[in-house]
Amino acid sequence: MTTIRPWNEKELAQLKTNLSTEILARCLQRSYASVNSKRQHLGIKTSTTEFPDAKVPKEAPKLPPPEFGHLPLAAVNYGGWLRYGLVSDTHLCCKEERLCALHNQYDLFKKEGIKTVFHAGNIVDGYVPRINGGSVFDCTIDGQAQYVVDNYPARDGITTYFITGDDHEGWWEKEGFNFGAYLQYLARNAGRKDLVYIGHVEADVEIKHRGGSSTIIKIQHPGGGSAYARSYTAQKQVESWEGGEKPNILMQGHYHVSNYMNDRNVHVINMPGFQDQTIFARKKRLRMEIGGAILEFKINPNDGTVTRCRVEFNRYFTRGFYKAYLKSDKQVLKGHLVLKG
Repeated sequence: MTTIRPWNEKELAQLKTNLSTEILARCLQRSYASVNSKRQHLGIKTSTTEFPDAKVPKEAPKLPPPEFGHLPLAAVNYGGWLRYGLVSDTHLCCKEERLCALHNQYDLFKKEGIKTVFHAGNIVDGYVPRINGGSVFDCTIDGQAQYVVDNYPARDGITTYFITGDDHEGWWEKEGFNFGAYLQYLARNAGRKDLVYIGHVEADVEIKHRGGSSTIIKIQHPGGGSAYARSYTAQKQVESWEGGEKPNILMQGHYHVSNYMNDRNVHVINMPGFQDQTIFARKKRLRMEIGGAILEFKINPNDGTVTRCRVEFNRYFTRGFYKAYLKSDKQVLKGHLVLKG
């Protein structure tokens, strides 16, 4: 049972002072409610201050406004556009190749005045019987390389710089064979100087500017399967780099899907390919987009950083969702099955 402490004469005298109710409650070691109630009962005007410990805000100091100065437009818009063509995963020498679309893409490059094209790997389909044994026109190294020399788009004034992947072209590397160098050798012998091999799995392209600064484009053919989101693997790649090794632009092949993003100030471009969905990809539920891209960007000449960047993806439709995988099906089957309901 709570005992109510009676008020003594000294406490009653203090209630009549100008001290706030909160301060009196502390001094008398009574609750705010009891002190306030007693004061009202005695007809004493109470303080309206609810928080006596709170500092009374002073007048805000009159600070001078900051001097922002002027940021010149050249900070983000210096010089002209640098323009490059981008292709990847052409998988030539297989029946799912999209050679017609690839030639169309190079016609577009030619019309747009593009002189340099980067290829992010898997220029041929390679050969592993259990994966693509029923697709390739020729399973040999020499046969597929010669197919590229004979059929890869050649346009006056356009040079294609390509890398090779550790899959497809890399399937032959068990014997330590450098397919990219061999393909370039065959192309040169055939009078084609437009196909230039620049590395296996990845290569850095350094664009030098006046004043000594550089912009780095990393062309990469990573591994592994497609992730749950098309940006995931590229994000993890960028996160794995230390600060000093990040490129300005990352171009990735292998996944056959288009995507652009900027992560840690790296402009990341994931490329579609020029191969229809194969039986292997269909069983693995792998999406395969058809197309190339045109990359345009501007740089800060002082340090080579990219200040403006835009990527135009050029997409193509598939040749047909219900196309025949077996040659004899074209004769045996007359369209898809239709039943009356």
